[in-house]
Amino acid sequence: MPVQKYVIVKFLEPVADGTEFNAKDWPLHVTLASNFVADRKAVNLFEKLAELANRESSVTTTASGDDYFGPQKQVHVTILTMTPELQTLHNRIIALLKNLGTTFDDPQYQEEGYRAHATVQVNKRLHKGDIVTIDEFTVVDMFPNNDISRRRIMRTFKLRSD
Repeated sequence: MPVQKYVIVKFLEPVADGTEFNAKDWPLHVTLASNFVADRKAVNLFEKLAELANRESSVTTTASGDDYFGPQKQVHVTILTMTPELQTLHNRIIALLKNLGTTFDDPQYQEEGYRAHATVQVNKRLHKGDIVTIDEFTVVDMFPNNDISRRRIMRTFKLRSD
């Protein structure tokens, strides 16, 4: 398997492994690890993420309000409350990826620069006060079959529910 680009998200609506969609039509989600490059098979990415998921517990947070991201503040998002548990889960995912030698497109938005959010979409969004439970995370292939206009759900990992 050649080096490929991935992202790790929590989908806020059901999406089955193997599903493909247009890059402009993402299901509602929270990004836990933004674009990274990895040779998935060489680093046993799925095995390592499964081990992490088995150690980590579900996290609950709340939508706290809207903001705008991007260089021209053009991306409308709903911010999630950064609980210590959410920050810890994010940090542990990033630490694992770094230990596997992955590289990130935008490392400034990881760890202390991480702001959990869900992008407001045409027909779907979070509203202030909505409860969000992160009880799993999903690896998404950012250009399956070298098609930059598509996305593919690779695998979902369930977190502990204790």
